[in-house]
Amino acid sequence: MSELHLGYPFRAMVVFTASLALALLLLVLPVGRGLASPVAAGVVVVTLAAVVLRTLQRNRARAQNAHVMASLGATTASLPVSLRTRMPLMLVTGDSLPELFNRDGDGERVAHVGNGAIWLRVDNPGDLPHVGVAVKRWRDGRAPDGVVLSIAPAAHASDDALAQALRIARQAASDASRMLGARLPGYVAIYQRLTTSPAAAVDSQWYGVSSACRLTEALQGDAQRLEAVMRAAETQAQQAGSDPVPAARAAALASIIGWTQRAVIGPLTDPRQPAMPWPLWGTGWIDCGPASDFRSPWARDIHAHSRITPPPVAASPVPWPLPQPLIEAMPRRLWVSPRLTAVAHAIALLAFAGALAIWGSAGNNQALLSRAGADLDRFSTIPVAHDNARRNALQALVADRDQIDRYARLGVPLRLSFGMYRGDAVMPVLDTAISSYEAPPPPPAVVTLDSMSLFDSGKAQLRPGSTRALVGALEMIRVHPDRRILVAGYTDNIGNADSNLKLSIARAGAVRDWLVEASGIPVTQFAIQGYGDTRPIASNATVAGRAKNRRVEITLVPNAPKEVPLGGAPKEVPLEDSPGI
Repeated sequence: MSELHLGYPFRAMVVFTASLALALLLLVLPVGRGLASPVAAGVVVVTLAAVVLRTLQRNRARAQNAHVMASLGATTASLPVSLRTRMPLMLVTGDSLPELFNRDGDGERVAHVGNGAIWLRVDNPGDLPHVGVAVKRWRDGRAPDGVVLSIAPAAHASDDALAQALRIARQAASDASRMLGARLPGYVAIYQRLTTSPAAAVDSQWYGVSSACRLTEALQGDAQRLEAVMRAAETQAQQAGSDPVPAARAAALASIIGWTQRAVIGPLTDPRQPAMPWPLWGTGWIDCGPASDFRSPWARDIHAHSRITPPPVAASPVPWPLPQPLIEAMPRRLWVSPRLTAVAHAIALLAFAGALAIWGSAGNNQALLSRAGADLDRFSTIPVAHDNARRNALQALVADRDQIDRYARLGVPLRLSFGMYRGDAVMPVLDTAISSYEAPPPPPAVVTLDSMSLFDSGKAQLRPGSTRALVGALEMIRVHPDRRILVAGYTDNIGNADSNLKLSIARAGAVRDWLVEASGIPVTQFAIQGYGDTRPIASNATVAGRAKNRRVEITLVPNAPKEVPLGGAPKEVPLEDSPGI
């Protein structure tokens, strides 16, 4: 069988949908990596499972219905591909199917192309769902147009056996409708010899009801349609004159219509049954069928109501006519190419993905602005004195500014795009905040001199030749002529504390005087301070420790307002009021 059309591209649509979901999840939506990765893995697993399952289902369905589809393809080989999708295709199941399909002595056939429809034989009603799916694929996504249930009363031993067969057919039709996603109009064709005339068995016609709307209610409650069928038979009997066959057929037709309502239509449409009621669009009767005697359900029904036993009749010669008149008023469904349907679904998915992308981009942009705003607020609320915290906040601002600048140079990433990007508006605010930062002055530069290399013990006059030790401090002062200089003296704890304090101040003054004379810097830029033995840097319990504590420190002080704190000394001297100035 040539398969030029593959129906709805389910697997391609699954892959397309999964690709959109992954792109949104990983590139656009405001989802953290910790959640996005497992969700993306789940999407991939589900997609692969769906593709594999669909492939297995299609292969299994193809294998199960290979002979049916091969026969259908061979039967319709002469039909154009476009015609086989537009021409009604009816599934036929139920009784006496060989008599309906074996024509012209050409052996058992599964399919038959009539003047108005393609008829496909389904021997087992339980196969209706699988055959329906295969037909839908063969017809380029168009489901079968209906199901004909062939009922031969003489083929059933009792009403109970017939009711059980009807329940099975009803359940199968319900399953097929669910699997196909489309309603399957039902048609009941009753094959029963109504007369004993050999001519009637050869040349018979259909009597019945067919409509473009459901006939369930009509068959149960609208007697006018059924009366019209019986009147048509009675009219034929009147026109036949003395011929007894039409009159006998009219009488038998009235009886079998009542039996059909009770024994066939009831089990198929009873809402109390587990399966969904089978919607019927047509019901017909024909004076044609298998051999019948008093044991058939219909014959027993006649005997129960009238005490009349119908005579036995022989089987009609094959082939029996297919119920073409029943489907002439069948409802027509609008058919759309599955590829066109897939395109519409793809467009709808793209529109939905676009809406999600815009929503996700808006969320990402809001997060960007919120983060920059939070960093700005944190930087502005940190006191100037807390420079380490301000530097950390400043680094966050610089990172925000660099990120936005990178977007401006290299392009905005997808997660911030879709017309939602607002980063350019915050760039001037970040630049202003970054430029407002002023680093604190560096710590004072300090030169420490050993007092014993400058002064004799207990003295405050510079020893001859000791000025070489002051050359380093002099060079530092000359490099920064605009800085103020603090000269501080320190002693060990040997001796009286007051004497040590006075000695430390005197030694600081001696060093200050030499520096003023050697550097030419005004004395107003100098300050002296004596700490005595109050600030040891080593233990006074050892000779080496006491040697370290006897020192003179020369410190460059950054420019500051007039009141410059010089460090919590027991005796602090402002620069303008320092001793010796």
